[in-house]
Amino acid sequence: MGRGSNEEPSPVTRVKMPYKPRDEMLAVVREMSGGSRLKALCEDGKTRMIRIRGRLKKKMWVRPLDYIIIRKWTVQADRKADLIYRYTKSELNFLLRKGLIPEILQGVR
Repeated sequence: MGRGSNEEPSPVTRVKMPYKPRDEMLAVVREMSGGSRLKALCEDGKTRMIRIRGRLKKKMWVRPLDYIIIRKWTVQADRKADLIYRYTKSELNFLLRKGLIPEILQGVR
């Protein structure tokens, strides 16, 4: 889809999901803390400090109320995590239609 085109975006067929064996989970961004850090409500009900890793700092722009995938740290797993992926609007709509968003995160939006 080029600049100025009137095409509809292609329908979502595959969406990245959290991989539980690697301690990944869904979260919703609550507030930006600055310095490539943010606070997010995770699907286990805890609020964690999320760090945007080095290679993603310039590529991935995150705002409050964005749905993201995080990976918990091995140390301080209940308080800190790394950002893995941010869902686009069409991917989020797909997840909501399929019922793949946990109830605790649905009420945030």
